[in-house]
Amino acid sequence: MTLELVADTIVDRVKRSIREDILAGRIAPGDRLRIAELSARYGVSSIPIREALRRLEGDRLVVIESHRGAVIRAVDRKTVSDMYDVRSAIEALTVRNAAVRATPADIQRLEEHAEAYEKAATESDQLGMLAANQKLHGLIGALSGNPEAARYFEQGWELIIGIRNRFGFGTTRVAAVLGEHRRLIEAIARGDQVLAVHIAHEHSEGAKQDLLRRMEAAGL
Repeated sequence: MTLELVADTIVDRVKRSIREDILAGRIAPGDRLRIAELSARYGVSSIPIREALRRLEGDRLVVIESHRGAVIRAVDRKTVSDMYDVRSAIEALTVRNAAVRATPADIQRLEEHAEAYEKAATESDQLGMLAANQKLHGLIGALSGNPEAARYFEQGWELIIGIRNRFGFGTTRVAAVLGEHRRLIEAIARGDQVLAVHIAHEHSEGAKQDLLRRMEAAGL
């Protein structure tokens, strides 16, 4: 393995570790990322830390400020609302396309992700729920045949996952998600574009309102 590949492997590992800490809530939005502390935390020099932070900035998880260093991007209720609104608009495109492109094998994969979500929910595994949800919607994006829409849909979404992991779900939201996933997959399987778009909007709006209520209750 060349030195360049070794360096890239280290940077990728550090980037993955920082991302995992963000999603698990161990690093919170607004937290300052100090190079020396991160080097000690992940056991590497400052060079891969700086490169990992630059890549995370490209993913919109980190903001690098001149003369101040890097911070985890802060998210308030307005930002959350805006991100969900954009997601809803893009998902209208992806589910509409997926409804005419998905094969029986694709539907089976969607059902497996929905089942993984349900299993995690029964075990109160919040991170597992979030991971399964991301895989399900990521697959719908891939099935849309529009890589630009799929890429935009994913960009920066991990920050919302981190916020959701921090504030959790309302008492009725998880049950609603289980039903919405099933109905969405059924609409895609039938090729019903209109119904798929309607359910996707309902799903996104329900998630947005639930998270906004949780944030407001926490004083944000």
